[in-house]
Amino acid sequence: MIDTGNLLKDPITNSPVIIIEKNKLSNILPKEILENSEKIINGKYEFSDENLKYESKFRVLPFSSLGKQNGMLLGFKVDKIEAEINDEEIIREDAIVGIYDKKLSSRNQYEGLIGLNYVEKSC
Repeated sequence: MIDTGNLLKDPITNSPVIIIEKNKLSNILPKEILENSEKIINGKYEFSDENLKYESKFRVLPFSSLGKQNGMLLGFKVDKIEAEINDEEIIREDAIVGIYDKKLSSRNQYEGLIGLNYVEKSC
């Protein structure tokens, strides 16, 4: 879903952040990493040799929302994201995926939030 309130960007690279429910990322990231997102955020997770290749892709993303001030979200740099919005295919190679631990929609209408800064060509 396009979320006009999602203006979240990686503070280091200024890349847009797409928020996706954790359970939808099981085919992209190892289960061990998904289960330890809080430890990764807090710097208390040691990557195994098998998962070491993912370490440099993670970011800690500060955010504020109506329900949470000064929150932290675990994000990871993806190689490429393709999305179809209003019959237009948008491909970004600079996006970050924010891992959300809960459900975004109580009625399961969507599993991710794309901000306007993802859609705009000049972020």
